[in-house]
This record gives sequence, structure tokens and C-alpha cells, in this order.
Amino acid sequence: MKWLLTYITSSIGKKQIMGATGCALVLFLLGHMAGNLQLLLPSVADAQASYNTYSALLTKSKLFLYTVEGGLAVIFIIHLYLAITLKLQNYKARGSARYAVETRKGRKQFPTFWMIWTGLTIITFVIWHILTVRNGIHYYYINPEVADGRVVRDMWLTTVEVLGNPLFAVFYLTLMVILGFHLWHAISSAFQTLGINHQKWTPIIDKLAIAYCVVVASGFAVTAAWSFYVVNVNEEAKAIIEQVKKPSYQEALKILSEQPLEEQKRKAGRIAKFPEKAALIVERKGPVLGGEKPPEGFMKFKEKHKKDKKRNHQGGDNPQTEEDSEGDEL
Repeated sequence: MKWLLTYITSSIGKKQIMGATGCALVLFLLGHMAGNLQLLLPSVADAQASYNTYSALLTKSKLFLYTVEGGLAVIFIIHLYLAITLKLQNYKARGSARYAVETRKGRKQFPTFWMIWTGLTIITFVIWHILTVRNGIHYYYINPEVADGRVVRDMWLTTVEVLGNPLFAVFYLTLMVILGFHLWHAISSAFQTLGINHQKWTPIIDKLAIAYCVVVASGFAVTAAWSFYVVNVNEEAKAIIEQVKKPSYQEALKILSEQPLEEQKRKAGRIAKFPEKAALIVERKGPVLGGEKPPEGFMKFKEKHKKDKKRNHQGGDNPQTEEDSEGDEL
């Protein structure tokens, strides 16, 4: 174990561990970007279904989710700690020499000089981004082809709403440029630190690093730009968002989410086809199977819905509306 401790505390050991953790984060970024590409589907409804399927799959197992999140957190912390430690050691070793006039030559000098600052900026954004997504408005969503027809969180709407904010969109696109600069130097440096430094292969690795940076940064930037367009310009998206955000629709799905899975599956198709009648569908067919006692939330919802209908139809000869008639046929 002494050799391991010596390796971890040595300068080369720290650099190699930082390089390895950086490679792990690079792979995560690629996977995350690929998942976000589902937002680019031409049909907004298909994009919503596909992205929510992806989100539901990732969050289906709490053990898997917390394991991945915990692992990423540890990798981020180790990477950040080693980056700061090595930077401070470098400053200490150079002493007063750091105040001398330097001439930074070569194409990598600019990103090398700013690595610590771009890294800290990215880490800060990641923390803010996670908190924003976790603590954002919880919209409910149901589709017979998503998560076996059960009610899930509408992460598509949460995501596009954030990216659709003009100020955040500009900030996000700027950050993608910063990310590209950071990755540009980080990838080639990581390979060199890990001992892969060859006259023949290093130029190829450098070119692949640039290509990777362009693909990943552009992928995130394009999804952000498209989300901004979808929220602010696309009429199909506006109609879907308006329907999903209706209090009656969200309240109905919240009640339905508390019912057995079979009941959610049974109603998923009808609600997806007639989202404007979600409240009516949930009320008409009953909340549970097998004669179980309805949840308290459902009874309050049902009573409120009855009062609303009575108030809307008060004074009419025929209280049953066209919507009620259609609801009977659903």
C-alpha cells in the first residue's frame, strides 16, 4: 500500500489520476449530448415522447440513478481537487518567476493558461444546472408508449422551458464555447499524461480532440438553439405546452399517478388522445381497481370538479354539455 500512497501523492500520479477522471467526464459528456439530441426530432410530440422515455428509463431505478450520480460527483470532486492542487503546487514551485514577463507561444498556450478558470466555470454551471432540473416545476406526462403507460415527469417540458429563456440561452451558448476550449486542451493533455505521447500518434490524437470538441459543443449548442425556437416560435409546441400546463390537466394526472399501474395504463391511451378531457376521464372511470377505497386527493378533486361543472351549467335547461357527451363515449 505504500507504493500506492507514494503514487497518489506524487506529481505524476496526481496528473494521471486527473487525466483518467477527465476521460471519464469526457465520455459522460458524449452520452449526455447524444441523449439531448432527441430534442431535435422534427415532430414536437415525438420529441416529447422520446425524451420522456429516455428520462423515465434513467430514473426508473433509484439505486442506479443514485449510484451514477454519486459516481459522477466523486469523479468531479477528485478532478477539481487535483486541478486546484496541481495549480497551487505549480505556482509555489515557480515562486517569483511567475511575475516575470512570459511569451506564450504555440496553439495550446491560451487554453492551457485558462484551464483552471474554464474548469471552475463549467463545474459551477453543472451544479446550477442539476439544481435547476431537480427543483424545477414538476410537470406530469402520460403516453401509452412511454414508461408502459404510467404517469411520469415531463422532463421534456422542464428542459425546453429552461433553454427557451432568452438570457439563459445566450449564457448556455457562451458556456459551450468555454467548454470547447476546455476540452480542446484537456483531451490531448490527458493522453500525454497517461503516457500516450508519440511523434506519429500525438498529432492524430490532437485532431481527434478538436473534432470531439466541435461535435460535443455544437451538439449541446444546437439542442439549446432548437429548444429556444420550439418554445418561442413553433406553434405545435406552443399548443402542447399550453395544454400540458393547464391546472386541470396537471391535477388530473397527479391524481392518476397515485392510482395502480394497471389503472394508469388503462387510461393512458384515452388521455393521450383527448388531453383536454383528462379531468373528465379520470373522474368518469373511477380511481382504482378491485373496489379499493379512493385516495383522499381524488375525492377532493372529484368534488371540486363537480362544483365547477354545476357552476358553469347553472341556469341551463340541459346541464350536460357536448364535452360531457363525448366523455361518456371515451
